[in-house]
Amino acid sequence: MHEQIDNETNKDQRWYVMVHLKPSWIETMLHRESRGELRSRGERETTSAPEPFEFFVPFLFMRPDVDSEVRSIFHHFVFIRASEERLHAILKSEWNRTSNIRLRHYRDRGGKEIMISDEEFQQLRATIMNRQLKVFFGMPVEHLGEMAVGDRVTLLIDDWRGKQGKIERIRLKKGRVSMVVAVNILGQTKSVNFEDLHDGDVIFADNDTERLLTGNLISNMEKQVATILGHYFEKNVAEKMRHNYPRLNRFLAYANIQIDDEDDRQRFTSLMLICATILGETELCEHYQSLLMGWSSDEESDTQAYMKLALFVYTRNPRFRDAAKAYRKTHPDCPAILGTFINKVREAKTKKPVT
Repeated sequence: MHEQIDNETNKDQRWYVMVHLKPSWIETMLHRESRGELRSRGERETTSAPEPFEFFVPFLFMRPDVDSEVRSIFHHFVFIRASEERLHAILKSEWNRTSNIRLRHYRDRGGKEIMISDEEFQQLRATIMNRQLKVFFGMPVEHLGEMAVGDRVTLLIDDWRGKQGKIERIRLKKGRVSMVVAVNILGQTKSVNFEDLHDGDVIFADNDTERLLTGNLISNMEKQVATILGHYFEKNVAEKMRHNYPRLNRFLAYANIQIDDEDDRQRFTSLMLICATILGETELCEHYQSLLMGWSSDEESDTQAYMKLALFVYTRNPRFRDAAKAYRKTHPDCPAILGTFINKVREAKTKKPVT
């Protein structure tokens, strides 16, 4: 399964990524090859022992509870650390040439043979054998090095510390951000996706993203949106708003966050409607308005007042603002952010409702 050699005496060797459809069979054959058992008596008597090599068949180490899709991705991979000459000898050996299924190179889309560093191999091996780490493997992340600011992170988890990845998914669980971060591997042909990472597991690529995703995402977003909303209703604030557009666009980029709690989901949708309104994203505004109107009712609650404030920002219908103000007046212990938002929209001009 995993034959190991002295790395100091084999500095010219590297890890080749190979494929074979029968992991147990190829493990047996490579084990025998490494021990010289497949050489003929004449070869053993007339030639010196071949160079040692190291190999690893990951499928044989994968946990039974690993998702079947993940197991299928790694089913055919074989990693061999050897010199170019030694690998060539293995591929040209009689046992491989006469086999119905041959060991061969794994190649990228351009047909290039894939080789990886010792560091990447050790990271992959540790990840495959780690029963605690939640991961899955998939297709490569497109343009990993060219993502918009806010998507990139640097991992701090064991074995992958310092590697750059991309936030693929965000989920809000009990107010805390949980991320799936993807890192490209095997010559940019696959990705390893780390699940359930938190802000302490990564370093964010920029300060704005760190401020947003560290701690309570909705509370962080509320503070920033409240400040921007104050500028939005001021006079002659075009320059101030121009500086805030990139931040608002980043908020909208996280529109697909999965949120478990219904109240959090409604608050988040309210914030997204405000952002879309300020940016003039008509289709998004209509989408978020439809969601909020579906949730809206005459029930008095913090969340209902919150949603009505967002609906006022978009529609400028005074009845929404009046309802939120009336709720705050009769519920002085309501969240302070409601009062903050009411103050920000206090002087906003209203529009006559369309009948």
